[in-house]
Amino acid sequence: MSERNLSGLQVAALLVSASYGIGFLFGSGELALQHGMAGSIYGVATAVGMFALALVGRRLWAAGVPVWEWFGRAYGSRLQRAVALLSVVWMAGVLAAQIHGGAAVAGLLGLSQGSAFVVILLLIFLASRLDLRFASMVFAMCLLSSAVVLVYALVVTGGWSLYLRALPAFSHDLATFSGPRLLAVTLAVGLLVCTGADYHQFVLAARRPSGAAAGCFLAGIALIAIGFLPSALVVTMQQAGALGDLPDSKQVIPLLLARVAGALGPGTDKVMLVALSTAALGSGAAILRATTEALACAASGSRSAAHPVFALIALGLSALLASRDQGIVDTMVSVNVVYIASISVCFATMVTGMVVPPQHAKWIVAVGFAASVAVQLVGWLGQYSEDADVVSLVLGCFLSAGTALWFRFAAGGWTGRFSSLRR
Repeated sequence: MSERNLSGLQVAALLVSASYGIGFLFGSGELALQHGMAGSIYGVATAVGMFALALVGRRLWAAGVPVWEWFGRAYGSRLQRAVALLSVVWMAGVLAAQIHGGAAVAGLLGLSQGSAFVVILLLIFLASRLDLRFASMVFAMCLLSSAVVLVYALVVTGGWSLYLRALPAFSHDLATFSGPRLLAVTLAVGLLVCTGADYHQFVLAARRPSGAAAGCFLAGIALIAIGFLPSALVVTMQQAGALGDLPDSKQVIPLLLARVAGALGPGTDKVMLVALSTAALGSGAAILRATTEALACAASGSRSAAHPVFALIALGLSALLASRDQGIVDTMVSVNVVYIASISVCFATMVTGMVVPPQHAKWIVAVGFAASVAVQLVGWLGQYSEDADVVSLVLGCFLSAGTALWFRFAAGGWTGRFSSLRR
C-alpha cells in the first residue's frame, strides 16, 4: 500500500483529475450533440458516485488494499484473481475511450480512420513502457490546457450564460434520453466510482479516514461544476449554427477547441490538437499500466506487470471494444455493467461486514457475471438495443442477489463480521 499522506483536499484533486479525462471531455461533447445539456450525464453520474463513495470511504480506507486484494482477504485467492480479471473488463472500456479520443484527434490532423487507430494503439503501447513520472506531468498539463481553452471558449462564444443555467437546462433535456438508457448510464458510471480500483487508490492514500470521505465529497462538488462545461460549449455552438456536418461526433470537442485556439495565432489550432492527442496518450498509457497490473494479478496472483504480453492483451481487448460502432460513453457503460453486476453483491457484504462463506461468494459472483455477459453477447451478436445495458446490469445484480439469499436461507443465516477486514 502507498504511503498515507494525502489531505482531504489532495484526495479531491486527484479524484477529479482521474475523472476528467478524454472520455469525460469528448464523451460529454458527443452526447451533447443529441441530448443538449443532458450530455453532461456522465459528469453528473460521476459526481453522484463520488458522494456515494464518501459514504463508504472510511470502510475502504480501513481495508487499505485494492479491491481485488480486499476480495482475496475475505473470500480467498481464487476470487481475488477473478475480481482482478473483472477489473480488466471495465478498464478496457476506459482505455477504449482513450483510443476513440486519440483517433478522433488524429483524424482532424489528417490521418485516415484506419491509420489513426493503428498509430494511436502503437503510441499508447510505447508510452506505457516509459517511466511516466515526468511524462505524467506533461500529459496532465496538456489536459489542463484543454480545460483552460474550454473555459475561454465559453467566454468568447457567449456560452457562459448557458453554463450558469446548466442545472435547469440539464433537467429539461434529460427527457431526450429513454428511461432505460438514462438508468444504465447513471448506475454504470456512478457505481463504478464506488467499486473501481482506479478511484480507490486515492481514498487509500488519505492521511485519515475523515480525509478520505471529505475528499470524495469535495470531488463530487467539483465534478458537478466542471461537468457542464463541454455540453455548454457544444450547445452554444450548435445553436449558433457553427458546427455544420461533422464527419464524426467524437470530434466535436477537439474541433471546437482547435478553432478557438486557432484564433489566438497561426498554428495554435495544431498545437491544441497535439496537446489533446498527447493527453489521450497519457490517459491511455496510465490506464494500460493499471490494466496490465490487474491482468498480472489474475494470471499469477502477483501485482508485477513487467512482461509486455500483459500490455498487448489489454490493448488488444480495448482495441476490439473501440472497433465497435458505439459512442465513447456507451462503450464504457457496456463493460461497466458486467463488472458491477458480477461483484456488487459481494462488495456490499464486505462494506457492511456481513460474513459470506468463500464457496458461496464464488457462486454469487459467477451467477451475476454469467447473466450479465449473456445479455451483452446477445446484443453484440447483432440484436443490440439501448435497453441491453440496463437489462444486463439489473438481471445480473438480481440473480446474484437471489443466489446470495438462497445460500443464506440454505445455510441458516450469515452472522458476525469479517475479522480479516479489521485493521
